[in-house]
Amino acid sequence: MHRLTRATLLGATIASCVTALLGLAWTTGFWPNLYVDPERALLARFAGPDVAATVHTVAALVGVATGIAALAGALGTRGRIWAAALQLLVFGLVLQSGGTLSTAGYLVAAAMPVVVVVLLVQVVRRYRVLRWAVGVPGLAALAIGGFLARDAIAEIGVNLGTGFATYGTGLLTSLLFIAVGSLWATVGIQALSETPALDRATAWVLRHRRAITIVAATGPLPYALVRLTWLTPWPHLGDGLDLSTRIWGLALSSGAWLGVFLTIGLIRPWGEVFPRWMPGLAGRRVPIAAAAVPGGMIAVTLIFTAVPMLIMFSEEGLVAGLLGALTFPCWYWGPALALAVWGYVAHRIQTAPQPEGDPARSTVTPVAP
Repeated sequence: MHRLTRATLLGATIASCVTALLGLAWTTGFWPNLYVDPERALLARFAGPDVAATVHTVAALVGVATGIAALAGALGTRGRIWAAALQLLVFGLVLQSGGTLSTAGYLVAAAMPVVVVVLLVQVVRRYRVLRWAVGVPGLAALAIGGFLARDAIAEIGVNLGTGFATYGTGLLTSLLFIAVGSLWATVGIQALSETPALDRATAWVLRHRRAITIVAATGPLPYALVRLTWLTPWPHLGDGLDLSTRIWGLALSSGAWLGVFLTIGLIRPWGEVFPRWMPGLAGRRVPIAAAAVPGGMIAVTLIFTAVPMLIMFSEEGLVAGLLGALTFPCWYWGPALALAVWGYVAHRIQTAPQPEGDPARSTVTPVAP
């Protein structure tokens, strides 16, 4: 078995073990059952918290058992594919909710002020023309705005801290499910790579990867534009917003715009070679994992939350439901992003420079009979 495949299986097995221990703590009453809140999972909503906790625990234990069997060489390709499918069905569908996407979105938004400051500092350091047109004015605007809105920003910090403290278990569980799903999805893909079907699918993705990536990049746009309306007198999906809420809306919007930018990077040169403004990395090739891992995890998050969010939107009426499905288009954004990452990885592997003397680069001159 390939070393990378073993590493992925080991990671999936460990993640399933942690998930199983959490489920056992809930089912035995040692720890309060997270599924008492029916909004935590589709299964908890329709079958109750005890059923949800039991399915959680059993599926995680099956994941541990199949992971150990696969590592021991007792589980073949088909077995790994079915094991991955089971984990994705349970932790990616029946135990999912819209809260997983909220967790990811809030974490990205909270990091955006630091991201923006770093980018502006690098513009000042690296680009003479943009230094005075963008970098310095941007940093000055942030400093002045931060001072004038310091009370509102402090309120945002307090609210975030309170939220993380209150819902910390739920947030960590959401992140754990993303990790479990991402690892088992990778196990399934690695198993499929041993079959001819994946080669045909990869060839199709490579042919259409530019179009697929552009479609994926449109996914965050509706949400980004909606949150920008919070800065106007006509906010959408909000009413009577105070200054702190408007600033938080800007942070959420900027996180979505970052998603657009990074997705486009999957088909741009700076997605393969670090641009010159990146300190210590300029000119070096971007490690495939640096783009594939976060991109894949976001895709998994979007796919996981697609069905719960569509169900939630359907309960709000036809017009409101359609509006919600267009504002949060996880139903196409997640699959498109997964395919875009797939195409990026396949393209990078295909175009990777080979070491001198590599048989893949050698040419054979035919000899006439």
